Amino acid sequence: MTKEKTIREWLETLPDGYRERAIKNYDRFPINSLSRAISETFLWRPTPEGYEFWDAVDSWAQGFGELPPLPEEGK
Repeated sequence: MTKEKTIREWLETLPDGYRERAIKNYDRFPINSLSRAISETFLWRPTPEGYEFWDAVDSWAQGFGELPPLPEEGK
């Protein structure tokens, strides 16, 4: 079974030399908008908030609609 890790955690498993170069490039990966950061950072559907919540946040970041109410903790 493969352990789930963040992108940075996977990059940190590279051998010396490769690891530093990969992380340097990853840290500089350009994101030109809040919407892109929201849509490209994680999958929405499996989050506790769900797809509809993040879709509404993304729409708001693009200048459409309102932010959805924050869900209650633990729900």
